[in-house]
Amino acid sequence: MQLERSDNDLLTILKTEVKRAGATRIGVAVSGGGDSMALLYLAAALGERYTVEAITVDHGLRSGSASEAEFVQKACAGQNIRHATARWRGWKGEGNLQDNARRARYGLLLEWAKRRKLHAVLLGHTQDDVAENFLIRLGREAGVDGLAEMDSRFSRDGLLFLRPLLTVSREDLRAFLTRHRRNWREDPSNENEMFQRVRARRTLEHLEGLGITPQSLARVARNLRDARDVLERDTTALAERGAIQFHGDLLISRDIYLEAPHELRRRLLVAAINWVSQAEYAPRRSSLQELDQAIEATRNYALGGCLVTVTKTRIRLTREYNAVRDLVEHSPGWDRWVLQGPWEMGMQVRALGEPSLAGLENWRESDLPRKSLMATPSVWKGDTLIAAPLADRSEHWQVKLKSPDFMDCF
Repeated sequence: MQLERSDNDLLTILKTEVKRAGATRIGVAVSGGGDSMALLYLAAALGERYTVEAITVDHGLRSGSASEAEFVQKACAGQNIRHATARWRGWKGEGNLQDNARRARYGLLLEWAKRRKLHAVLLGHTQDDVAENFLIRLGREAGVDGLAEMDSRFSRDGLLFLRPLLTVSREDLRAFLTRHRRNWREDPSNENEMFQRVRARRTLEHLEGLGITPQSLARVARNLRDARDVLERDTTALAERGAIQFHGDLLISRDIYLEAPHELRRRLLVAAINWVSQAEYAPRRSSLQELDQAIEATRNYALGGCLVTVTKTRIRLTREYNAVRDLVEHSPGWDRWVLQGPWEMGMQVRALGEPSLAGLENWRESDLPRKSLMATPSVWKGDTLIAAPLADRSEHWQVKLKSPDFMDCF
């Protein structure tokens, strides 16, 4: 497809993001809708320096999803772009469908991209998605993070994802396709007001008389993103001043914590809890406010699978025993830990617990408190305790965290 002069702005936007990422082997996630089809054709025009491949994730939730994947495959063939279809068959009718589908989609994209040795995967989110997301989050009383523009680049499991079209409108992308007589497929669910995003889209149409447009909301979201970035830098500085990682626990100076503004305190608590528990989402704001009040009053508190113990000088966040007491693994990976040692068939890993801890003569030499040690990993064979590396040091068994160090999470 030969691009015209009027297409140069779109191509420049894409090239800038791809060059900034240093990616030359590029994947494009293409559903068949107008946004992702426009992104596909723009990626095809990047030039010979780039290798472009495409994938369609068929969730199998609608009768027409297979034909949409075939439509994309034919479009890719016309551009000499290698195409793959990944099918999700994991929906069991339980839990949040959209959340399960999103997780599955990213999992399938990761598997495909790593198998194809791609440097980055392009996603077709647009300025309209930013505006719709803003309205949805506004209805949930979101703070700065929730209302801020979605990240234009982020990593999952070592793979880079790019959203190069966040400043481009859906209308402009469809105009680009129409100019070049390229088709796309409309997802029927885009007309179904059961979905919150569709209701947000319809609401935006009624707000234009007030000067509230997708463009203006997207600019507000971008301003909030800038504000969020400043808050994140300040939170990182607070963590560097007041937080210490120790054998999986996190120790925070209470004095330094209490001197900080409430928003930075909240952000530090979210980062600490999510690091200790490996949770994907932050606890509710109201629960964090209760925890903050407990710290002010020097009271212990449990939240998000973490036990928070508070003294006059220090806040300690450790894994809560009740959150892992029933977790049993038959391999060396357990909760957020990986054990290294002479592993044998028939061994299992579980939380050390109180009775087993009491049976260890040297556990006080570990420099970890009893409540911390109770939630640490221990290796068993039948009813025999083989090792508890954090409670009773051994030449043969070591343990390390699966996750990066706490400061690497910022």
